[in-house]
Amino acid sequence: MKDAMDKKIGFIGSGYIAEAIISGIVKTCCSAKNIFISDINNSRANFVCRKYRVVKCSGNLSVVKSSDIIFITVKPNQIADVLEEIAGNFDNRKLLISVAAGIKTSKIEKYLGKVSVVRVMPNTPALIGIGAIALTPGRYAKKSDLQSAKKLLSACGIVVEVKEKDMDTVTAVSGSGPAYVFYVAEIMMKTAVKLGLEKEIAEKLVNQTLLGASKMLILSDDGPEVLRRKVTSKGGTTESAFKILTKKKFGSILEKAIISAKKRATKLSNG
Repeated sequence: MKDAMDKKIGFIGSGYIAEAIISGIVKTCCSAKNIFISDINNSRANFVCRKYRVVKCSGNLSVVKSSDIIFITVKPNQIADVLEEIAGNFDNRKLLISVAAGIKTSKIEKYLGKVSVVRVMPNTPALIGIGAIALTPGRYAKKSDLQSAKKLLSACGIVVEVKEKDMDTVTAVSGSGPAYVFYVAEIMMKTAVKLGLEKEIAEKLVNQTLLGASKMLILSDDGPEVLRRKVTSKGGTTESAFKILTKKKFGSILEKAIISAKKRATKLSNG
């Protein structure tokens, strides 16, 4: 394959995750004229084309024929129809990157044969370039294919490689993870307002607190447990709060929630 900067990139589906990837690669490694998209939602495709000056194709087959790397960014229940449509026009010189949640590489290979497939699980912060993205290779993916996928996806955040058996856990932790954080933020804001803070002030304080805590996790040599203990002074306010969290088994509840999400991801993958 050619270097990632010289490749033609196709997108079947132009939803928010597709847009996030397009936005990132246009800024970092690929000319807009080398990006081709199709979507059953014509107005959505037109919007993305206008915004990023990429090329709109007449359909999915046109995207496949025009591209070296093809992202499938459709809903899981649409992927079978898409794979059936493109199967006769997909060869082993192309790379398919699937962002369809819960769809195993082996299922894609059943439709397309011995072709290079990389399965990806991003999360919503990819929309602003700071996503957590996991990928796993299919049976026939070459090392160079993985490198190409990593280079393109790194435009949207950090990229890690995992075994496919771990993708359901990734889905439960980082895929669903932003929702857990948003829920904590939601409760913190509502409680702050209930205790008398103006809504705008509460939002600013909570948002900055979560941002600051996240950056400390990334930049500090200490892990989350050590950082938490440093904030929790004996006899102080944080300790008082954690007595309630511990009593109500907040940690156990969150653990059970993540395990439940993982089980659901596994069920969807096997469905």
